[in-house]
Amino acid sequence: MSFFKPRKVEKNYDLLSAYSWYTPDVGGLFAILGWFLAGMILASIVVMPLMFGDGVQMCYVMMIMYPLQFLPVLIFAKVKSTRNAIFDRGYALDSSHFGSRGGLFMAVTVAVATIATAMMLESVNHFLPDTEGTVIEQMEQMMQGPLWVNLLTMCIMAPIFEEWLCRGLILRGLLNYAHKTPDAEDTRTRGMSPALAITISAIFFAAIHGNIWQGVTAFAIGCLFGYVYYKTGSLKLTMLMHCTNNTMAVLIGKFGSESMKDAKSLVEVIPAWEYAIIFAVSAAVLFFLLSYLRSIPQEDPQGNCDVIPSIDDTAADRS
Repeated sequence: MSFFKPRKVEKNYDLLSAYSWYTPDVGGLFAILGWFLAGMILASIVVMPLMFGDGVQMCYVMMIMYPLQFLPVLIFAKVKSTRNAIFDRGYALDSSHFGSRGGLFMAVTVAVATIATAMMLESVNHFLPDTEGTVIEQMEQMMQGPLWVNLLTMCIMAPIFEEWLCRGLILRGLLNYAHKTPDAEDTRTRGMSPALAITISAIFFAAIHGNIWQGVTAFAIGCLFGYVYYKTGSLKLTMLMHCTNNTMAVLIGKFGSESMKDAKSLVEVIPAWEYAIIFAVSAAVLFFLLSYLRSIPQEDPQGNCDVIPSIDDTAADRS
């Protein structure tokens, strides 16, 4: 590494590539959690006058509060990435390893598989304890107001910010952080086991939902998002999957029948034999997606995130 000839890093205002040089390890994960909690406090303080005001619907409060809670993490990660960009190797937040059938096929497949996974998880929801009244009340308040506000907050903002955080920052970081003192028995020079990294990122994803009822299914679907990101490196795909899942929930909440809104799961609404068919078809769709993902060439055992060479990498290529 040449200290006296640092790499010139041009300013980049793209939200995704600007964070390519920050790959948080386990310690960094706790720093991210701390800044996220600080963001929640900041957002609560900002919207507090609105929450106690007369006639202000919760959906409008959430539309303001939601992006604010990510602001401290965005600033923290940007500062770390900018500092690391001078010398360190970067790993792109968004890549395009879609396999032989291309991006359009992949996009349609993951969207359908997301719906299929949600249908399968209805069987899990059926065995969860009844939702607390406060949680139901909060969800009902969030669903009030114009449809465009719900779609903007839950189907655009949530997929962008949560996928940036849980897959683009946390999962990519846990897969690629540099080992400071490598274990003699560990041949990896960076990151942790992909299965463990995906699990941790899914736990974080579940935790930020704030309750066990959403958290259980968020963990399961977060594991699927994580595996898609690991194999494709594409944050666009996981954002699409997240958007598909949330849009389905919003539309059911807005336009579903009263029996569907009040039911704990789909199992309580339709006959068992019909759900069994839906479950079987959904399992087949999910199996197809996983099989196709396994066929995508694995360019790196730590995932298919495109590498941005460091100064040392560039010097080695020239020699």
